[in-house]
Amino acid sequence: MKPHVMRKSEFLADKGITSYNNSGIFVVRDGNKYQFAVELDVDTVVFVDETEDKEKIPMMINNLLYEIGEIRERFDQCFPEL
Repeated sequence: MKPHVMRKSEFLADKGITSYNNSGIFVVRDGNKYQFAVELDVDTVVFVDETEDKEKIPMMINNLLYEIGEIRERFDQCFPEL
């Protein structure tokens, strides 16, 4: 799946937040899928990945911690579609 910018409210919707850390990485559960996003600002996130394997969540969060600066820089001037 290609990363894409979206509204945080759209990403969170009625899904349960599985994980959030101070770095701005969100993990939500949608059915049997865990979806990952990086927070750009108070209203915007970049949807970056998903998995069905709950055991992979910590590893994927650690990987995102190394990429978070690059992700934010790449999508800094991008805005979600209205």
